[in-house]
Amino acid sequence: MDNRRRTMLLVVAFMGLALSLACICGQCSNPFASLTQSSERASENEAVVGGVKLGDAVMARGIGDNNRPLSITNSFSDSEDVIYCVVEADVIPAGSSFYARWSYEGEPFEDTAVITADREYRDTYIEFHIEPTDFGVLKRGNYTVKIYVNGNPVKTVNFTVN
Repeated sequence: MDNRRRTMLLVVAFMGLALSLACICGQCSNPFASLTQSSERASENEAVVGGVKLGDAVMARGIGDNNRPLSITNSFSDSEDVIYCVVEADVIPAGSSFYARWSYEGEPFEDTAVITADREYRDTYIEFHIEPTDFGVLKRGNYTVKIYVNGNPVKTVNFTVN
């Protein structure tokens, strides 16, 4: 066998070995690798959010009893008085802290005050809001609200202003 053929065989063998190792390590398109990684991330996230159990996060035009969202929507007028982001909370242990970061076109423009639970809460809602008059008129475009629990991002909601 000549040197050129031997070199090609070694390169092909090395590439096959590298691909095999990547698949074993879960770095290829193995559909089960992402499930394992997602469950691992969920258990790691559980530790940082300290037992907080949240449901859906939605945007709304108003709130009712117990901060329940009213008129749920992802589209608002640039003349809205108040825009709410409401998160369903199954369990909130005492001492848990929350805040929301509001962004326009990917750029943060407002962090709400931190809310800290003075006791355990169950089956309730947490509301965050902005009053566009505080900023003048909100610009038309795409917005995001990211909810933080104990300093860690856990929920993101997108909405538009028309």
